[in-house]
Amino acid sequence: MLSTIDLKVSKLQKELGLELQQHSSFEHTESFHEACQSWVNADTTLFVGDNLIYLKELALMSPEIVDMCYIDPPYNTGSKFLYEDNRKSEVRGMFGTHSAWMSFMLPRLVAAREILKETGIISISIDDYEQAYLKILMDRIFGEDNFIGSIVVCRSKNGKGSKKNLATNHEYLLIYGKSKQAGLRGQSDETDYNKQDEFGQYRVDGLFRKKGEASLRTDRPNMFYPLYFNPNSGKVSIEAIKGWKAVYPIDSKGVERRWLWGVDTAEKRAWQLYASKNGVIYVKNYAGNDKAEKRTKVRTLWNDTNFYTEKGTNEIKSLFGSKIFDTPKPLEYIKKIIDVCSDSNAVILDFFAGSGTTAQAVADLNGTDEGTRRCLLMESDCEIPPNHTAQESGFKLISDITEERLKLIKRETDSFNAKVVRPNTGLPLQMLTDIGDNIYSVS
Repeated sequence: MLSTIDLKVSKLQKELGLELQQHSSFEHTESFHEACQSWVNADTTLFVGDNLIYLKELALMSPEIVDMCYIDPPYNTGSKFLYEDNRKSEVRGMFGTHSAWMSFMLPRLVAAREILKETGIISISIDDYEQAYLKILMDRIFGEDNFIGSIVVCRSKNGKGSKKNLATNHEYLLIYGKSKQAGLRGQSDETDYNKQDEFGQYRVDGLFRKKGEASLRTDRPNMFYPLYFNPNSGKVSIEAIKGWKAVYPIDSKGVERRWLWGVDTAEKRAWQLYASKNGVIYVKNYAGNDKAEKRTKVRTLWNDTNFYTEKGTNEIKSLFGSKIFDTPKPLEYIKKIIDVCSDSNAVILDFFAGSGTTAQAVADLNGTDEGTRRCLLMESDCEIPPNHTAQESGFKLISDITEERLKLIKRETDSFNAKVVRPNTGLPLQMLTDIGDNIYSVS
C-alpha cells in the first residue's frame, strides 16, 4: 500500500514527466519507530542508511518537527567522489539528461517538506549544472510564492578551471519557506553605530527624501514641505527656529520631490531625523537595547574568504589528517546559513550530512549564544570506493566519516550528546552498544 508521501511523489512525477522510481520500502516495526524518535533525547542524531527511508518515516510519524533544513546534495557533476555523483538519464524528455537527478531528488524533497514546520525554512547548496532543474522541483513542491531567494556564494578566488571559457567562482544557495508563515531570522547587524544622542547610539540609514517611483512632489503634494535644521548639531525640526536653515526635498538636479513622511508624522518623529551640514536629511537607525540581537536583511551576495572551498578542505585535513571528503563546505559558511535562517532553539535537519559539518556548526553556535539547537543528520552506509583517501585512512562506509566527526565534537565539548541510529542490525532497540564517547548505536 502506497503512503501519502508516495502518492504525492507519483503525482508530481507524472505531471513533470519524470522517470517513475520504485518506492523505497521498509518494515514498520515498533522498534524502528522508536529508534527514529530517539532524536528528542540527543543534541545530534545520525541516521545511517538510505535517507529516503528515514525521511518518509519522520514525515509519516512525526511531521512538522523541523525548523530549518540545510542540504548539500550531489551536484551531478559526474566526478569520481566517494559518493554517487553521476545521475544522468538517457531519456531525452523535457529535462533531458537531468531527469534522473530530478527523480532522485523529488521524493526526498517532498518528504522533507512534510517534516518542516509551517514556519520552516529549507536552504539548498547547488551549482550551475542542476540549479535551474532544482528550482523547477522546488517551485512545484514548495510553491513559487514560497521562494524566498537565491544567494550567490563565492567559493573560489580564482575559480575552477574545468570549463573551456569560464573559471567558475560561485555557486548558489536556494532558500524556500514551507508557507507564508516562514521568514528568515536575518543576518547579524555588524554596522558601526558611530553617533549618539539622548536616545542612544545610532547611524544614519538612508535619505529622508523619497527616491525612485512615486517620489515627485506631484505624486504626494502634502509631503512637500520645509524642514529646519541646525548645521552644527544635526537636529531637525518642523517648526522654524532662529538660526536654523530651511530645506525642501529637492534633489541635486533641482527636481522637486517629496519626504517619506507627512507633516504630522514628521512632527512626532523629528528626533529620528538627522541633517548633514549641507542640509541633507537622513533617518536615524538606533542600535536598540541589545545590539547583539539586532538583525538586518540577508544580502544575496556572499563573498567571504571563510566560505571558500579551500577553507573547507583545510578544515577536513586538520580534523582527519588528510582529505578524506571531497569538496566539503567550510564550517563558517554552514554556521552563517543556520544563523540567518533559524532561531537559537531550532531543530536542524541535514539529510546529506557528508563529513558532519552541520553538526559541528550547530554545536559551535550553541556554545557561542547558549542556544538549544538540535541536529538531525542522515548519511549513506555505502562503501567508500577502493583507493580513495578515506579508505586509506581507515574508513569503510561514508557514514563512518560523519560518525567520527561526532566523536571529535564530543572530545571538544564534554556535554555534547549524540546518537547513531542503524536499522537492520538484528539488535533490539533497548540494546545500546557503546561505540565510544557516549555515542550509541540504536537499532
